[in-house]
Amino acid sequence: MKEQINSIANILAIAMLADGEPDEQELSILDDIESDIEIPGLAISIKQVISTAAVLNDDQLTDLLHKNAESLDADAKPLVFEAAVTLTLADGVITEDEISNILTLAEALDIPAEKAVARLLFQVQEMEGELLVDVEDDLQDFIVVGGKTRFTSWDAYAKMLNEKKYPANLIDTLKTVNDYANPKYGSKAIVNYTPNFLTLSCTEPVSRSKTFCFVRLLKDSLKFEYNGKATFATIAADFNETLKKEIEDYFNQLSKDKL
Repeated sequence: MKEQINSIANILAIAMLADGEPDEQELSILDDIESDIEIPGLAISIKQVISTAAVLNDDQLTDLLHKNAESLDADAKPLVFEAAVTLTLADGVITEDEISNILTLAEALDIPAEKAVARLLFQVQEMEGELLVDVEDDLQDFIVVGGKTRFTSWDAYAKMLNEKKYPANLIDTLKTVNDYANPKYGSKAIVNYTPNFLTLSCTEPVSRSKTFCFVRLLKDSLKFEYNGKATFATIAADFNETLKKEIEDYFNQLSKDKL
């Protein structure tokens, strides 16, 4: 894996930067991470990436994460993910945002959600008595399914978006999508609300592929991903008839129950 040191360093640096500047506990175990992965010079490379990537915004860090994850060999991905979880837990505290970051990293590395959660739980168990789980007291607004946080209603989802200070125009656009999708597809599809996405999925898919539209929440826009395409929106009017028709066409490809 030595030839992939740059990609691995970028991914682990991003994992450390996801919740702010790395602290002493995280930095202090970089030598151990280097030893575990058996790549000499990895610790220094990670620190170098941190110094340059610290100025990037969340969207830029996400793009950098996916770019480097795509270039990583399949055999290296589980080891890198395990190292990222270790770094996340190094300060002895895990928060909701960190859990979300871990799941985002797992997605980028093609780690199945259930395996990602299993790895996280194993390392949490290893730290029993030494780890503070710092999450909100009020949990009734969402559930966890397959390791993913899913909000149980639009109101709960909108509350989270407002608390995280997402721009009002993006929340309004998401509401437009939600208000359109529910009556349009009815029982043929389901709207899922997760911290980083709003997704539309077939209830009766023709194959294992059931999500016909991902709406990715970026800092300044929404990214609609469907049928290999990507369309960006910033206001409700961007969710226009052309975009709706393309999403509907892809739904009809994936669903047994057509519109």
